[in-house]
Amino acid sequence: MRVFVDANLLVYLNVGLPAEEAELLHSFWAQLLKSHDLYTNVLVLDETLYVSRRRYGVPYEATIEFIDRAVIPFVELLPLGLEEYAAARKYIEVNGLKPSDALHAATVEVHKLHAIASEDRDFDKAGLKRLWLET
Repeated sequence: MRVFVDANLLVYLNVGLPAEEAELLHSFWAQLLKSHDLYTNVLVLDETLYVSRRRYGVPYEATIEFIDRAVIPFVELLPLGLEEYAAARKYIEVNGLKPSDALHAATVEVHKLHAIASEDRDFDKAGLKRLWLET
């Protein structure tokens, strides 16, 4: 399956979590890597950098190292352009998604991906198949 990787998963993999939570997330990530083709966009990388620092105090340098080591070699980076913007407008207007979530949903649609790996239930409103720990 072709799966879009959302920022929340990358943030959780990047920050220090309690051992039990970290183990669950690392197992989920390993299963995604083993069983699916993974994709994301540059906005997810931006969100990963910003949230890791703002909410968890992880320096940009550490997050960049994480992205370069654990994401870029395994996850294809898809472009954001006019076609994604046009599709994102629909997700904002019809489904009430936030702009960044709408761009992620549009990336899934435009590039014909099958699911999104995210804890964000807003993607359910857009009719996207969502993979997460409890799904």
